[in-house]
Amino acid sequence: MNSEPVGVEERYAVFPFYLCLDVSASMAGAPIDSINRQMPELRSSVGDDPAIAEVVRFAVVTFSDVARTVLPLSDLSLVEAVPEVRAEGRTSYGAAFEHLRQVIETDYHTSRASGDRWYRPAVVFISDGRPTDEEARWRAAHARVVDPTWRRRPNILAFGFGHADPAVLASVVEGKPDRAFIAEEGAEPAAVVPKLMKGLISSIVSSSASVYSGEAQLTPPDVPGMTPIPVDQLD
Repeated sequence: MNSEPVGVEERYAVFPFYLCLDVSASMAGAPIDSINRQMPELRSSVGDDPAIAEVVRFAVVTFSDVARTVLPLSDLSLVEAVPEVRAEGRTSYGAAFEHLRQVIETDYHTSRASGDRWYRPAVVFISDGRPTDEEARWRAAHARVVDPTWRRRPNILAFGFGHADPAVLASVVEGKPDRAFIAEEGAEPAAVVPKLMKGLISSIVSSSASVYSGEAQLTPPDVPGMTPIPVDQLD
């Protein structure tokens, strides 16, 4: 007699998304308020659609002087509300990447223990400023996240506005075309953030649809007012 639980083998692999959000002091006011207003729409757009919720898992990581998981990796159909975020401190990219490496590794093993299979995770990295920690620290932490020998290394999309440095954002995505975006010069963060959050929703929805084809694809969002950052082509 077959003792395997019915339906286990028919489960699709899940597509984990990590929103890695800069909540340094410069994000106070309209940018943070806009994010908090858009989060319920993201939760409902993903969590209320069974086809999307079946395959997407979503987490929110914030960073300032320290990094925190404010929403653990979750099936959004089971989440009543995404916690609000608040601005504080400086802009430690090192803290962000150190935390991401740890939390992705932990989440993977927890999910595997419950029977889930994973596609490579996606990290959506959003910042309005330059890193305030030592370059050696954050680059070392970033190198561990994108280490090609680490099987859980995520695909990263980076979005910047305000005082974000395009060259730094390009390095965050390892110089991959169409993975790093910067707001147009003079764009107000209060106007950029709502469009960015709506673009994130669209990206998650489009990416989730690709899971059912058997080959998940991360779809970069089209965000009005943001343009791809040119990167050098290597020989």
